[in-house]
Amino acid sequence: MNTDVTRTKSLQDYLAATKYRRLQLAAAFAAGFSMTLLLAFLLPAHYRSAGTILIEQQEMPQDFVRSTVTSYADERVQIISKRVMNTETLLGIIRHYDLYARQRATDTREALLERMRKDIGLKMISADVIDPRSGRPTSATIAFEVSYSSTSPDLAAKVANELTTLYLNENLNNRTQLARDATTFLESEADRLSHQIADLEGQLAEFKDKNLHKLPDLTPLNMQLLDRTEEDLRNQEARQTSLEQQKVFLEAQLAQLRPNSAVFSDTGERIISSADRLKMARSHLDGARARYGPDHPDIAMYEREVAGLEKEAGGSHDGSPPGQERNDLRRRLEHARAELADAEQRYGPDHPDRISLQREVTTLEGELAAMPADAGASSTAPVEADNPAYVQIQAQLSATKNDLAALQEQMAKLRAQIEEYQRNISLSPQVEKRYHELTRDYENARLKYAEVRSKQQEAKAAQNLEADRKGERFTLIDPPLPPERPVSPNRVLILALGLVLSVGLAVGTLMMTERFDTSIRGRSDLQELLGTAPLALVPYIVTKAEIRAAWRRMWATAGSAVAAVCVAVVLVHLFYRPLDVLWFSVSRRFGFG
Repeated sequence: MNTDVTRTKSLQDYLAATKYRRLQLAAAFAAGFSMTLLLAFLLPAHYRSAGTILIEQQEMPQDFVRSTVTSYADERVQIISKRVMNTETLLGIIRHYDLYARQRATDTREALLERMRKDIGLKMISADVIDPRSGRPTSATIAFEVSYSSTSPDLAAKVANELTTLYLNENLNNRTQLARDATTFLESEADRLSHQIADLEGQLAEFKDKNLHKLPDLTPLNMQLLDRTEEDLRNQEARQTSLEQQKVFLEAQLAQLRPNSAVFSDTGERIISSADRLKMARSHLDGARARYGPDHPDIAMYEREVAGLEKEAGGSHDGSPPGQERNDLRRRLEHARAELADAEQRYGPDHPDRISLQREVTTLEGELAAMPADAGASSTAPVEADNPAYVQIQAQLSATKNDLAALQEQMAKLRAQIEEYQRNISLSPQVEKRYHELTRDYENARLKYAEVRSKQQEAKAAQNLEADRKGERFTLIDPPLPPERPVSPNRVLILALGLVLSVGLAVGTLMMTERFDTSIRGRSDLQELLGTAPLALVPYIVTKAEIRAAWRRMWATAGSAVAAVCVAVVLVHLFYRPLDVLWFSVSRRFGFG
């Protein structure tokens, strides 16, 4: 008979085995559940205090004042979160509230910061809203929650309040700084554009000064001036031709006149002035002195006439300048010589008229030779004209020559102006290119300056909006308070899981024990082992010692249960919540306290 044959256990066998191994199952379950109780009640309680911050929209309409902060709320919250949870800020909070006292003695700074960042919570709160621009429903962040977890409810509330304050202040400072930075940037940009415009204005003014008549705007005017100047030049050329003809005509007339010829009126009488009459009287006096004696009546008459005419003329001795006096003597000498030549042809050498004329010529030649040197030019000098017709034509000829010279000078200026206009017109395309470049740069800078100035005013209004807290802002609507219940651990869930695991541990213990147990506990085991049915069964006889041992085990189990309950109550009181507080909370929840 083989006793090593492995028996196959059925479910009924396992159920029957629970009767024999109930103490082992109870011990396995008690051990597992005790560990669960220890785990559930020895884990420290963590309290979480949270504050809710509402993201309020700008009070003033966007059409009136537009904010310079253009980022989305959730994006700005994430940026603020990074700034708040920096190393310096978190270390300051740890030192101020004496957080992680035990860990600071052993852990590194990075480990402490990592743990605190895990204890800090940030939760965005969204809602379905209508987009005012598109009119479509969308999800928007309307608030966010800042929390902190700690083993102390008061400490959790304090740190959460500190974090909430940091978020509020950082948002306010951030928006104010962004608005201030925008205003400062636009002010500096406006100053830069102002200097650029002034520089371009200087360049444009200098360019206009250098190319005053070559500017493209003046091209039509230059064309008109060129046509007008060319027309003036043609008129001047025609006038020059007329003046040259007039000059030739006057020169021909002047060539036909003698400078000292007498001029007669229409009646045949000579037109003479007082000076001419004085000259004639002196001539008659000189002739009478040459012909007659000193006491002759004609000489006395001519002397009185000369004295009267000298008083009338006044000034010089003969009433005429020295040059004119020499001319008069020459003219009288020529006239006397002409009469002497005529008398020589008509009379003999002893004729009285010829002798008197000879004496007059000799007297005039002596007076002309005796004239002082400063009284006029030499005898060979040209005779100064005193013929009125000659003088008039000579004056007209001189005026014509002056007009002709002035006309030629004016024509030269006109030709120079024509060349200047033509040069300005030819250089206008090159000047136009540079002028348009400067003008375009100037206009662009001016428009940009006006745009920047407008934006600067908007940025200033936005800065005032942020300073008065009329823009988008964070508002604390639910401040952090000390929590009344912990958020972890979930002791009920731990106990439930521990109960299930303890049952599983007991079942597993039963299955493993039965699998390796080869003892025979009944008829079926014996029949399966021997292959044949037994003849008779002897019942198990319980002794008094076994009964006493069973009672002892029962009392020990009951005592263990009571001790476990007591330990659990103590642990709840010490590590979860004081019993009075727990009783008050339970009574308030169920409404019977």
